[in-house]
Amino acid sequence: MAIKLKRQVTGILKTMQEKKSELIASEFAKELKIDYIVLMSAINDLKDNKLAGFKEEEIFQISLNEEGKNYGVNELPERALLNILIKNNIKEIAVKELLEKSNLDKKIFFIGLSNMKKNRWVAQSKATGEDKIFLIAEDYPKTKVKEFMEKILNNKNNIDFSTLSKDDKVQFDILNKRNLIDKRRKTKRVIFLTDKGKKIDVSKIETLKQVSRINSEMLSSGTWKDYNIKPFDVTKPGPLLKAGKIHPMINLINQIREIFISLGFTEIRGPIIESAFFNFDALFQPQDHPARELHDTFYLSNPKVSKLPEKDRVLAVKETHENGGDSGSLGWGYKWDEDIAKKTLLRTHTTATTIRRLADYYRNNEIPPIKVFSIDRVFRNERVDKTHLAEFMQIEGIIIGERVTLCDLIGNLKEFYRKMGFEKIVTRPGFFPYTEPSMEIAVFYDKLNEWIEMGGSGIFRPEVTYPWGIKNPVRVLAWGMGLERLAMLKFGRKDIRDLYINPIKWLRQESY
Repeated sequence: MAIKLKRQVTGILKTMQEKKSELIASEFAKELKIDYIVLMSAINDLKDNKLAGFKEEEIFQISLNEEGKNYGVNELPERALLNILIKNNIKEIAVKELLEKSNLDKKIFFIGLSNMKKNRWVAQSKATGEDKIFLIAEDYPKTKVKEFMEKILNNKNNIDFSTLSKDDKVQFDILNKRNLIDKRRKTKRVIFLTDKGKKIDVSKIETLKQVSRINSEMLSSGTWKDYNIKPFDVTKPGPLLKAGKIHPMINLINQIREIFISLGFTEIRGPIIESAFFNFDALFQPQDHPARELHDTFYLSNPKVSKLPEKDRVLAVKETHENGGDSGSLGWGYKWDEDIAKKTLLRTHTTATTIRRLADYYRNNEIPPIKVFSIDRVFRNERVDKTHLAEFMQIEGIIIGERVTLCDLIGNLKEFYRKMGFEKIVTRPGFFPYTEPSMEIAVFYDKLNEWIEMGGSGIFRPEVTYPWGIKNPVRVLAWGMGLERLAMLKFGRKDIRDLYINPIKWLRQESY
């Protein structure tokens, strides 16, 4: 059966026969002045006819980065400093004076000075009481580093590491330590002809008529049968777009916001700089609680104190702490200190914003039901590692309503997580200091095949709600969770810092 090839493929075959050797595909494509992908498509056509083939090998390529290119074209900082000394016949000079003469950046200057001393071109001494350098080199000493840099540039700033000599590898290590080298791994394809490809007579190969589309004339005349239709692989991904896009965390926040709004909630915001009163005291947290200490909380020195709400509400919180007030509790049984409550801090949870909403509810004499949520930053004095941050985000929500129960809370939570893509949600008894009864929330994560705890929830204790006039049968359902925990599951990140350090590879992989 006669072999049929496209005209361009036949031309490539003929050129390869003339070369009579294996060829590096990328270099051969440049020689032919055709696109690399076009060449490899031709090689695949030849391979299908058992005329050619290719083999792949992993190579380690090196090149100069922008700073390295600048030094390669001009001068390394140590050479620039040496030029000043030799051209001006300077045998000794104060370091400060040479810095001024060089017009180099201070950091670059001292890098150059350090390398001059390593090369034994100069000596440095403070024997005279002034920091001076003394010229040792009498001429322009040759440096192999500079020669190696020029070699890289002469090779179009691209060299295969495996081709370096032993001496070149020494120079590579020097430049690599100075952060002047870019390194990358690439796949090198070597193309070759088979015995059949070497022997075949190119003049006897028929030219294949190939088209990428069929027109109406070809269909009506039936001549489309005489053509080879270029195949299209619709399963192959298109080119990777590297355009700007919204950050994945912002997309997640917007998704959460839309879910809450669709469920009838209103978003609320509160101040980042908060009073200890709203952050701790109004939540019935005793003033000697360990969480209030400096090792857990960022306190401010300016402003040092903050304003408290209406005196009657401050008094209600004070009485709740001391004797339980009218909540039915015994309180903590200590003397509450207003000065401690006035301290300013970076809020440790968004529940402080929730309490401010309860204060507005009392102040405006509102009528339930009220449904609000918050997605905002909080701060804790924690050591940063792969699971902890000193600044992070919390998601929180409350429902103020008459005779609302845990069943209402469970229904809202399950609907939220269902809309977030989790089908299996469970709640179980838990303990949280501001709620009674309390529940933990867990979702089943398919990718890990396990249950993941997401946050806490419950009904606010009377000690929290009574100072704001919220009493039975009106209750407050509340829940909260960490945004980053949800984000790490959704984006498959194992280090919480990735969410804010922003690894470029991850950001490019995330959908628009």
